[in-house]
Amino acid sequence: MFTKKSCILFLFQLVLIFQHASAQESILSEYSPLYVQKLIAVAKENYPKSKAYEHQVKIAKYNLSGEKTSWLDPFSFSYLLRSNNNTVDIVNPQLLTGYQFGVSVNPGSLLKKPFNIKAAKEEVKIAQLEQNEYALQLESEVTRRYMFYLQSLNLLKLQNKITVDAESSFADLKLKYQRSEITFQEYNSASTNLSNAQMARVQAEANMITAKASIEELLVRKLEEIK
Repeated sequence: MFTKKSCILFLFQLVLIFQHASAQESILSEYSPLYVQKLIAVAKENYPKSKAYEHQVKIAKYNLSGEKTSWLDPFSFSYLLRSNNNTVDIVNPQLLTGYQFGVSVNPGSLLKKPFNIKAAKEEVKIAQLEQNEYALQLESEVTRRYMFYLQSLNLLKLQNKITVDAESSFADLKLKYQRSEITFQEYNSASTNLSNAQMARVQAEANMITAKASIEELLVRKLEEIK
């Protein structure tokens, strides 16, 4: 059964937590769209997968340029030198002497060339669309991870304050218990509250560190380096 003093202590702790939560600034006050855009720009510049899409677009453009400059591929050029040795070959008479040139055409390759160029153009468009799609995904992911980092940081600040209050309350009640001014149940309750607050702070610290590492994974840089 709770005593009157333990109930009053419990209500007092709830009031402290509520005051901390009310005094805690909203994370929206710390959110800067300009800073987030800077983070997004850094992620697009540094994140390997973002670079991979950029290279895919370049490759597609190179292939298109190659198709446009290969119109002569279906044509085969040859030449033959016939010398004049003043002899007459009855079996294979040479009516012409000097350099002789010839041209052959592969009709199939020639007819497919316009379609190959169109296909290469479509591949460029596909590569650009995939790059744009990933850019949108990266923007959303950077924003989401940064907001989670701000949330974790603020929760850690709040939990630090709650833990400090729990430590102060426990020290006060411990002194009163030593003076026999409160019961063991009240003292034990304060000890339990302190342990819970300390464990919650450890968890909040871990969450904040994880959230920071998560956003820095996309940036390939430390948050502190980006001003």
